[in-house]
Amino acid sequence: MTQRTHVAVGVIYNTTKDKVLISKRLRNQHLAGYWEFPGGKVESNEDVETALKRELFEELGIVVSKAETFTSVSHDYPNKKVLLDVWKVTDWSGIPESRENQEFCWVSIHELNKYKFPDANKYIIQSISLSPMYVISKESYENYSHLYLVTEECFIAGLKIFQLRLKIDKNKSIQKIVKKLSEVADKYNSKIILNGLATDIDKYPIDGVHFNANELMRHDNRPISEEYILGASCHNEEELIKAAEIKVNYAFLSPVQHTASHPDVIAIGWERFRSLIKEVNFPIYALGGMMPTDLKTAKNYGAYGIAMLGGVWNEDSLVKSINFRID
Repeated sequence: MTQRTHVAVGVIYNTTKDKVLISKRLRNQHLAGYWEFPGGKVESNEDVETALKRELFEELGIVVSKAETFTSVSHDYPNKKVLLDVWKVTDWSGIPESRENQEFCWVSIHELNKYKFPDANKYIIQSISLSPMYVISKESYENYSHLYLVTEECFIAGLKIFQLRLKIDKNKSIQKIVKKLSEVADKYNSKIILNGLATDIDKYPIDGVHFNANELMRHDNRPISEEYILGASCHNEEELIKAAEIKVNYAFLSPVQHTASHPDVIAIGWERFRSLIKEVNFPIYALGGMMPTDLKTAKNYGAYGIAMLGGVWNEDSLVKSINFRID
C-alpha cells in the first residue's frame, strides 16, 4: 500500500491580503509544471508548523513570524497519496527569492483559477476565497429589488460571499434571480452560493452550493467538483464529522446565540462552539444571533468567521455601516 506523504503547505499573503504567492513545480518533481502553494514534506522528527517554517525558508528565503492552521486535504493521485496540512501565512519577513530555481509569482485570489494547479490544490483555492463575514438572504421577499439593492450594498462594502436561501419553487423566476445576483457579484469579484442540492451546480450560474443538515447527511462523499465551493449547516458533532467526510469547504455551526427566528431552540453558547469545532479542520462560521461586532469574539473562540442573516436584513441602515473588508 502506498504511504501517504504528509506535506506542510503555506498560503502566503502579501501585506494588503489581496494576493498570494504561488510557485511552479520543477521538471524533476511529481506533477512538473503545475503551479502550487509553497511547502514541503513534514519530516518524522517535526511538527507541522516547524516543517512549514523550514520549507518556506529553504524554498523562498522568508522567515515566518505568524501562521495559523487553516484546513487539511487528503488526496489520492494514481501513483501518490498526499495529506496537505494548509496554513495561512500572514506575517513574514525577507524578500522572496527562488532558492530552488523555481518560478514564483504573486496572484490575486480571484485570478487563481487561471493557473494550472494539481487537483489537491483546487480545494484550497476555493477555501481561501472565503471571507470572515458571510451574509445569507431571507427566505422570501415581497419585492426582489430590495434583495438586489442590499446585496449590492454589501458587495460594495467588501462582502465576498453571499448565500441565496429562498424557500420558493425552483422555476424560471429563481433562474432570473440567480442570474442577476451572479452578474452583480462578478462586478465585485464575489461569490454566490445557492442553498440547495448538488445538481444545482449544473442548473444555475453559481459558485457553489450549501446543504442543509438533512441534505448533508444523505451523502457519503463530496458530490460536486472541487472547482466549486461546498458548504453545509451543522448543529452537532455528528453533522460536523459528516461535513468533514464529504470534504466541505466550510460549515455553519448554529445556533451559537439565541435568535428571534427560532425562539424555542436552545443556543449552544461559545464554549460548546469551541469544543465542537476542535473535532474538525476546515473553516467554521458561527451562526445564530450574529452581528458584525461579534466577529472578534467568534475568532477568539476558534471560528473562521460569522454568518449573518438578521444582522443585515432587519435593519436596512446597518448595511451602510458594515465594513466587510476584514482580514
